[in-house]
Amino acid sequence: MKLTLSDFEIKIPDINIDNTSEIKIGSYQDYTIQTDACEILQFALESSNDSNNVFIVGPNRSGRRGMTRKIIERISLTQKAPQDLLYVFNFKEEKKPKLLKLPAGEAKNFKSELQSIINSSVQVLNKTMQTEEFQQRLSSLEKEYNEQREKLWSDLRKQAQSLGFILEASEKGIVSVPVYDGKKISSSEFENLPEEIKEYFRKNSEKLRELIEKTMVKITEMDKEYWEEVKNLRRYWAAFSLAKLFEPLEKKYLKYSDVFEYLQNLKEDIASHLSQLTSENQNLITYLKEKRYNVNIVVDNSYLQGAPVIEEDNPTFSNLVGRIEYYSQMGLLQTDFTMIKSGAFHRANGGYLIMEAEKVLRKPYAWEVIKRVLSEKEVKIENIQTAEGYSNVESLEPEPLSLTVKVVLIGEEWVYDLLRVYDSEFEKLFPIKSQFDYEAELSNENLNKFLAFLSNTVEENDISHFTKDAIEEIIKYSCRMNGNNKRFSLKLGEIKNLLIDSCNISRKNGTSPYITSKDIKDTIKFREKMFSFHKKKLFNAIKEQKIDIRTEGSEIGQINGLTVLDTGDFTFGHPVKITAKSYRSSSEKIINIHRDIDLSGKIYKKSSLIIENYFKHKFSSFIETGFGVSLNFEQVYSIIEGDSATIAETLALMSSIANIPLKQNIAITGSMNQSGEVLPVGGIIEKIEGFYDACKNLNFTGDQGVIIPSKNIDNIVLKDEINEDIQNGKFHIWAIDNIDEAIELMTDYKAGTPNENGEYEEGTFYYYVSENLKKLSKEEKKEKDEKENK
Repeated sequence: MKLTLSDFEIKIPDINIDNTSEIKIGSYQDYTIQTDACEILQFALESSNDSNNVFIVGPNRSGRRGMTRKIIERISLTQKAPQDLLYVFNFKEEKKPKLLKLPAGEAKNFKSELQSIINSSVQVLNKTMQTEEFQQRLSSLEKEYNEQREKLWSDLRKQAQSLGFILEASEKGIVSVPVYDGKKISSSEFENLPEEIKEYFRKNSEKLRELIEKTMVKITEMDKEYWEEVKNLRRYWAAFSLAKLFEPLEKKYLKYSDVFEYLQNLKEDIASHLSQLTSENQNLITYLKEKRYNVNIVVDNSYLQGAPVIEEDNPTFSNLVGRIEYYSQMGLLQTDFTMIKSGAFHRANGGYLIMEAEKVLRKPYAWEVIKRVLSEKEVKIENIQTAEGYSNVESLEPEPLSLTVKVVLIGEEWVYDLLRVYDSEFEKLFPIKSQFDYEAELSNENLNKFLAFLSNTVEENDISHFTKDAIEEIIKYSCRMNGNNKRFSLKLGEIKNLLIDSCNISRKNGTSPYITSKDIKDTIKFREKMFSFHKKKLFNAIKEQKIDIRTEGSEIGQINGLTVLDTGDFTFGHPVKITAKSYRSSSEKIINIHRDIDLSGKIYKKSSLIIENYFKHKFSSFIETGFGVSLNFEQVYSIIEGDSATIAETLALMSSIANIPLKQNIAITGSMNQSGEVLPVGGIIEKIEGFYDACKNLNFTGDQGVIIPSKNIDNIVLKDEINEDIQNGKFHIWAIDNIDEAIELMTDYKAGTPNENGEYEEGTFYYYVSENLKKLSKEEKKEKDEKENK
């Protein structure tokens, strides 16, 4: 049947506003346009099951990420902000920093208060060590120590005298000198003494040496005890002085056991480092303040209202689980707890982490670490070199974080299928699948949701409002994107780009404070201009007849098929000449040139076999010996794929055999089953417009048009220019259900039906096909007989 505009008109529900500033969203939100997907996502997010991680499946530029974030943010606002996370020095194992947790916003206060106390501690300790009471206690210890030491030396000297020696101090230490007849004896004098006297001194010298050694041991022990007592006195005095400083902070954080324990250990450590903190070495004091008594806040949730919603756009190993940085000192790499950096899992703890699945898979080790974290419910900060065991640089082992997070991965269907098939842990870790649709029915309810999307886009991007006719043009464009006049596209990301661009075009046009339908149309044309370079080149070649296309007259065994070319960023249709040549042959053979030279895909090969089987079945009773037919796509040198030329090739084949010309002013597209029933195909919009553009470039006669499957009527969404020519009867579209209808449109012959004997009525198209098959067979048989008789 011949179509009119009303057959494929987009029926937009009433829009009861003059422009988008009047939109009252009410109960509608733009994300609710994905009803099922949003319901599933919301169920998973509100579930108490921490393992309900979600995989969002949907096409690119569908707005899946923006909608997902809006839903998660809405839910997160009903939840409590998680704790701040901070690392501190571990006084017991300095290579294993301690992780502390404080209520959201408290970490900054804690760090500020602690730094103030540390600074005050240095001043207080310096003053404390100068107090009269401390100096008296220190002097008392020193006096007692000196008295005990002097007594030991006095006793030793007396014992030495009783053995005939006096003790003297020298550079080499304590020296014993023999005394004879009341005077010290030199070594030369000692040699002149009688032998029995010398023997006496020798024996006593050995006894004195033992006495000296015992005394020195006692003095060493006394020294050790003295300095330990001094150290304990300093530590006690420091602890006593620090107690008042730390008391307010300890009371404030008493209920946080890990923080309170840290403060106790901190006080003890400060007291044990009293001498360093009260020294004149400012570099050492600064080092202790910054590298030992500092606080490293790795997650600060003071800004949060509700649970965190983190989007990680670069999901590398370190960006996910954090890292430990290093600095160079004397040519060696050094690190400490202040160099610990958090990852996305830390920031998302207690909330939600959103990532794009394809980006995850492209980053080395990212997927493996995500699986490990979700399985263990714990995140451990480490560098990839350490984790994989190919680094010998000494590192830290920060205390791991027990994790509560829900991960939302976003990706296309192929990514989901890839993970599900090749990773056995995937379905366990991501049991929830939320499928985003690519289209929605053009109903009143969905229109209201779409209007909510427009309103939000205007507000979020600070662009001008849209008039009613602009809204209608946007909906038409959305239907065109989707290739359906009853359903509009949900590629909201792409539509959003159009809206933003249209604002710029509108300001450039400067005709209205609002964005009008003209602005939308101009934007669409401009966007097409950006990507239509290859289309222009191809249609210039058609216009210059470098590509041989006829749009007038009739030809035997020649037909205009329709194909679609996808350049990656732009898709357009164009006609292609399909030809068929028949001849005598000893066997039933249909040569499909592209198929037989392996310049076609599997779907096309299937369609070519359908053509053969359909033809041979329909005319098998008229084929006595054989025939030959060749089919070819002229001036096509790339691989052909798809089955949308099935009807066109079949018509060309039969036209060649019947010797009946096909109209060149009509192009045709459509698939077919083995019974000759026409099946729908893709790219209808591009194909119709492709032939229309070819006619415009050659000679627009007013009797040109295309034949499409009737099941594709819903897919017609054309440009205004074509619609106008259809309305004025200058361009035509016919929809068919059976190949017989195509024959009658392309030849003005009736297709023909077989009688009870299987013969077709004379004068019909099939009659001429069958008669010429007989003729070809007879000629082939006659030639064969002549050869045998010779």
